[in-house]
Amino acid sequence: MRKKYIVNAVFGVVLLLLAGLIIYIRFQKPEEMRTVMEVNGQDVVREEYQLVLQRLRAQVKSGYSTEEANRKDFWTGRIDGSTPLEEIMGLAEEELIRDKVIASMAEARGIRANADYESLKESMEQENASRSRKEASGEVNYGLITYTEEAYYQYFYTELESELTEALKKEHTITDKELESAYNENLESYRYENKVNVLAAETKAENTEILRHAAEAMESGMEKEELAETFPDISFYELEMNSLDTQEGKSDVYGLRWMLAAGMQAGEISEPFAAGQNMLVLKCLEREEDGYLPLKDVKGVLESQIKTEAAKQEIRAEVQKAEVKKKDSKLEAAAKEVLVEQDT
Repeated sequence: MRKKYIVNAVFGVVLLLLAGLIIYIRFQKPEEMRTVMEVNGQDVVREEYQLVLQRLRAQVKSGYSTEEANRKDFWTGRIDGSTPLEEIMGLAEEELIRDKVIASMAEARGIRANADYESLKESMEQENASRSRKEASGEVNYGLITYTEEAYYQYFYTELESELTEALKKEHTITDKELESAYNENLESYRYENKVNVLAAETKAENTEILRHAAEAMESGMEKEELAETFPDISFYELEMNSLDTQEGKSDVYGLRWMLAAGMQAGEISEPFAAGQNMLVLKCLEREEDGYLPLKDVKGVLESQIKTEAAKQEIRAEVQKAEVKKKDSKLEAAAKEVLVEQDT
């Protein structure tokens, strides 16, 4: 009798546990069942994790010999004390933690929300649909015509980090003393081999003959104001160039301008040469060897560099203190599904 009672009691407990499990599963959200990790309260679902693993696959394999990479048990076999599976899982987790921290920092500053996997998929589908419509109507599409999930994921977080960095830069202030100190510490970075000041004459290609006459006037010493009055079809301007700032313009259209100027001595006049659709002549006004760009000329760039580094440090600090909850068994199962099972 007592034995029957014990069996019934155990059976009852099992039924209660099963009922509780069913209720738990029934009321769990689908994304919670797919969650493999949480970062600052943000879910990382299995598909998102596997997406990153797939992208890292080639990178990890390239770190091993061909013989090792071709082994049937490559991902799970131990090499130098650890497995490639452990390595790639660690890399993927690091990347996802950083991405989710960037997303939470951005959202806190009102930059962008909805960085969860499902929202990203929806956003990608909308973007691809828009690009398809543009392609069909003959409109210009910049970048890819169609994004894959992997490409869109990288694009999204690259853009998000860029926006966040700019927002963080605005939160930092740099004093003139800090700028001067940073300039002096990196003075060699602002050292140029040579600097030239030139008077340039630029006009359309059909005015080449007029340009030759202007060059003769420039060589005779005619001043810029008088040159402009005498040759109204030609644009005259002074330009300072150095080996650190060659003023080459977009698509290197003015590359030849610097190449010629760099070899000129004071008073020299160049032959007419082409730059894009125009023709130019240069007169070297002054030449200086081995100098340093003054702080006033690099102040804007230097300030931006300092603020950018400060923003990166802030992101790194937030990554270090991120609250991460990992579901190790789910992480390993998801990794094996996309790596081990696909390789067999």
